[in-house]
Amino acid sequence: MKLKLQVGPGGVDDVSREQFMWGLSNGVTILAVSAGFWMGLGAWTLGASVLLISVAPILLLSGLLIWRGIRIRRQAPGFSRASLRDAPKGSSIRRIGIAFNVVGTVQTVSIGLVGFICWKLHRLDLIWPLIGLVISLHFLPLGRIFRLRPYYFLGVLGTAIALISLLGFDGGARTVAVGLGLGLLIGGCAAYLVAKAGELADEALRHSSSRAEALS
Repeated sequence: MKLKLQVGPGGVDDVSREQFMWGLSNGVTILAVSAGFWMGLGAWTLGASVLLISVAPILLLSGLLIWRGIRIRRQAPGFSRASLRDAPKGSSIRRIGIAFNVVGTVQTVSIGLVGFICWKLHRLDLIWPLIGLVISLHFLPLGRIFRLRPYYFLGVLGTAIALISLLGFDGGARTVAVGLGLGLLIGGCAAYLVAKAGELADEALRHSSSRAEALS
C-alpha cells in the first residue's frame, strides 16, 4: 500500500507500508542493542560477579529482539538503503532522513557536552544519568518523525527514570538505577514494537491517508 500526495512544486510525499516496516526493523535493532548496553552497565556497576551472572540473559534478550527485528524487515522486500539514496527531493524518505540526522547530531553533541561538563566539574557520577536523560528526550522528536506513539511514552518514562536516578540516588547507585531502569524500559519498548508491528504500520498509514485527503 502506498499513498502519494503533493507537498509542493516538484515534491511528492511517498509513504508505504514497506518503508515503515523497514524503518521499524532498524528501530527495534537499535533499541535491542541499547537495552543490552544499559542493563549491562547497571550490572557492571553492581560488580563483576553480577555482570557475570547477568551477561547471558542480557545477550539472550538482546539477541532475540534483534532476530525479531530482522524478521520484520522481511515484510519490506521492496525497500532498501538504495531506496534512501535514490529518493526524490521533497519525498517523505528524504525529509525523514534529514530530520533523523538532525536529531541524532543534536543528541551526539549533547552527550559530548554532558561528558565534558561532568569531567570538568569532577562529577563523573552524573555522567550516565545525564546521558540517559539526553537519550530519553531524543525519543520525543523521533516519535513525531516516525509517527510512533510508543516513542513518546519511551521519552517521557525514560526522562522520569533519569531524573529519579539523579535526584533520588547517590554515587554508583545513580548508574545502577538509570542503567537497569532504562535497560528494562527500552527492552520493553522494543518487544512492544515487535508484537504490534502490523498495528503500528496501519496506524501510520491511516495518518498518511488523512493528510492526503486533507490536501486533496
